[in-house]
Amino acid sequence: MSAVGRGAVGAWVALARPRLLIPVLALVGLGFGWAHWDRALPLTGGGALLRVLGAWTLLHAGTLWLNAELDRDEGEVLGGRAVPVPPGTSALGFLALALGVGVAVWAGALAAGAALLSALLAVAYSHPRLAWKGHPVGGPAVNLLGYGLLTPLAGWSVVGVAPDLRTLAVLPVVLAGIGGCYLTAQAFQGAEDRARGYRTLVATHGAGVVLAGARGAFAAGWLGLAALCLLGWLPAPLLLALPGGLAVDAALARWARAGGGTVEDAAVVGRRLAWSTLAVLLLATGAHVVSSLSGGPPAGLATSAGLPPDRPVVPAWRLMRAHRAGEGLTP
Repeated sequence: MSAVGRGAVGAWVALARPRLLIPVLALVGLGFGWAHWDRALPLTGGGALLRVLGAWTLLHAGTLWLNAELDRDEGEVLGGRAVPVPPGTSALGFLALALGVGVAVWAGALAAGAALLSALLAVAYSHPRLAWKGHPVGGPAVNLLGYGLLTPLAGWSVVGVAPDLRTLAVLPVVLAGIGGCYLTAQAFQGAEDRARGYRTLVATHGAGVVLAGARGAFAAGWLGLAALCLLGWLPAPLLLALPGGLAVDAALARWARAGGGTVEDAAVVGRRLAWSTLAVLLLATGAHVVSSLSGGPPAGLATSAGLPPDRPVVPAWRLMRAHRAGEGLTP
């Protein structure tokens, strides 16, 4: 391979921002894990999950290559670094999107449909004739649909279960988190967005408004999580993760007071969000293990929303009040 060829490959790897692939694949895994936890299923669909993960790896790379062709970043880049865009990057992006859809077909019809819609959203987001990235509605819509709905849906789809009311109730929590991430990622890019002629929220209203929106979105997500715990639809121990949400909010508040902001400010928020999300998952796993070892129902069946019809539905707030009063209520 020539030196030019090696340089192009290195640039394409950098432009794909491998570090950002981790949360994308985690969202696929979240959908897959949720389907199992919600119904307390034995592991199923592992082979199809691997194909979905491969498809979303290609979709991620294709999406960012098209985005790099549009933006041609020279400043700070979240989860990567700015490098010159080699010739052929756009064509490579379209090829990766097409291959991603093709691999998803191998995982099932629903996963293929989610991949196709994700690919179309990626094109709408970054194609110069559309450039929804710079649109005040198109940009958020692409991120909410692509990452908040279609990505976890692909992982969920290979398990082969139908959606239930609890899944629909949890979806707004996920969407709120994705909305907060989207706003956080753009909050330091106001100058570049204005220079490109974009009409993103940070370009039109400034970082202060964007950070307030991010704080509101994350707060809505955490409050939704807490409400589902108190209603007995999610394990009550998940409430112990709420301080992680406060840590995320504190980082955003400090950023807002300082004004401006850099990519490192966004990275700090991202790290705190990652740790708090991991805490939620570990607490859910712990609740499952404790219930199972004590002879209780496993996973999602251990909550009121997952109980059989002949078992009483007892919200967590009722259990806590009963405990203080010395009553013998059990879920």
